[in-house]
Amino acid sequence: MLKNNTDIIIVGGGLSGLCIAAMLGKLKFNIILIDKQKITKNNIIHKDTRTVAISLGTKQLFQEHGLWSEISNDTQPIKKIHVLNRDSTSKILFKKNNKDPMGYIIKHDSFKRKLIKKIKNYKNSVIMENETINKIDSDLNNISISTKNNIFIKSKLLIAADGKNSFIRNFYNLPSYKIRYDQSALVVNFQHSKNHKNTAFEIFLPNGPLATLPMKSNKKNIYKSSMIWSEKTSIVRDLNQLNSNYLKDIIEEKIYPYLGKIKNFDTFKIFDLNAHMCRKFFFKRVALIGDSAHSIHPIAGQGWNLGVRDIKYLIESLNEYRSLGLDLGSLELLKNYNDNRFTDVSSMLFITHSLNKIFLSKSKFVNSLRSLGFDYINSRKKITNSLVNYAMGVNL
Repeated sequence: MLKNNTDIIIVGGGLSGLCIAAMLGKLKFNIILIDKQKITKNNIIHKDTRTVAISLGTKQLFQEHGLWSEISNDTQPIKKIHVLNRDSTSKILFKKNNKDPMGYIIKHDSFKRKLIKKIKNYKNSVIMENETINKIDSDLNNISISTKNNIFIKSKLLIAADGKNSFIRNFYNLPSYKIRYDQSALVVNFQHSKNHKNTAFEIFLPNGPLATLPMKSNKKNIYKSSMIWSEKTSIVRDLNQLNSNYLKDIIEEKIYPYLGKIKNFDTFKIFDLNAHMCRKFFFKRVALIGDSAHSIHPIAGQGWNLGVRDIKYLIESLNEYRSLGLDLGSLELLKNYNDNRFTDVSSMLFITHSLNKIFLSKSKFVNSLRSLGFDYINSRKKITNSLVNYAMGVNL
């Protein structure tokens, strides 16, 4: 049996796991990241055509840990967000008063490649891929795992970053609150005729929002955006069966006033929408981050940045405890992390769930109130500025 000792084990090689691994590596923690897939292989990375929205707060954290300089050239700034209630007559325009972007968009595969490269540059960091965990044990001083390939790893802390269907969360049977929406998301990147002018659009349709996010293009007069369209699951499945040209016409009808004609688009991806939140984000020597701990409706585009704030507070606690010579997996540290995150996560879950219910309502009274609310917010700059700062995560 091959035995390894390390400070921290990270389970999950998605963006959350890779981000915290890169930051801990820079801070000279000894870490081993383990994933069941071959996450460093180009053909695996290339399959994910999604985009990632980076808030200003996330950018600031990346700057602090030396990640922003690695990815900034691959990002597309968002300088304006147009939110439309069914049509262009009821809308809110969000923009900053200064020249700083409200956020950034980057392709998932580009981001992942840069993070993997960064992690590999640290001698104190190891990526173990194509490994399945068979057993987890913990005692007063350590936590250990053993894998199908007869590898044994012992550490002070295990970080679960293995997504919505977390093996770690299920292994410990951690209770969680779950919401299942009768909605799915249709996701696609496409090229269009009009310049997006660094603008994101969110159009609230009767059965869910259709959002477009500006993407970076390296060619002059070539404009690209990513679309996330939330609809009833039955409708999404029907749409997915349509001829691609017919489906393109349906989407073009909805986005034409803002982005013009669709010139070409990638293969569509479909994701069922649901939300969940664990009753606590820790167990014995285990900390859950990102989708392992919580997920929310994509209506506000804040799910991934919410997970980044998990990373921020967990790293701050780990740095403090190491500087004092304290146990990195202590119950006190884990409770402190949980207390720092629980209110933020539960608030965002409530906000996104409530917003989705409000915008799906077919009540004429609710529709009238919603239109009035749009007009009121759009006319009050203090309110829009406050909402912008909250969405950017600069004060959290």
